[in-house]
Amino acid sequence: MSYHLYHTDALVLGGTLSGEGSRTIALFTKEFGFLTALAQSVREERSKLRYGLQDFSYSEVALIRGREYWRLTHASLKENVFQELSDRRKASRAVGRIFALLRRLLAGEEKNEPLFTAVLEGLQFMRTKNSADMVSGIEIVLVLRILYLLGYLAPRGEFDPFLSQSSLWDESIISSALLFRTLAISEINNSLQQTQL
Repeated sequence: MSYHLYHTDALVLGGTLSGEGSRTIALFTKEFGFLTALAQSVREERSKLRYGLQDFSYSEVALIRGREYWRLTHASLKENVFQELSDRRKASRAVGRIFALLRRLLAGEEKNEPLFTAVLEGLQFMRTKNSADMVSGIEIVLVLRILYLLGYLAPRGEFDPFLSQSSLWDESIISSALLFRTLAISEINNSLQQTQL
């Protein structure tokens, strides 16, 4: 029996130990949406997979869909988002919260390229900004966009500039988002409560 090899970009949301030396990895992929895949022997020193499958990484992965689960055969690191922000506490904490939110809200294999692009570009934009206020604003806009693109947030006039173009990132958008910080945080919390996840 031959298996087809699928290639896709992916954000590594985290993983759990599975057997001796292996991990089950939660991935948000560009082509297939959210999925979990087994990475065999990834915890061993000699594993070629381990660098591309660290938590909070952005990698290109190769997958085989087995009868019962996906299996990872290759992972090539593009960037470790968390590591690149490790010297900036506020930004690295924001990244951790965003990945945790994705892991909580994403369900099932359903391609959502606009969401994948919004998250990836939001994280890359965050890397270029140092001020705590700007990082806070980026996190607010990104969380609003995640909730909106997953159908958990109803459109609202004040948020139109952030939601109408989900892959647009610039300082003016973040500055205007900060004017609605209290309202945005309230809407985010309400939306998350209503998800019941």
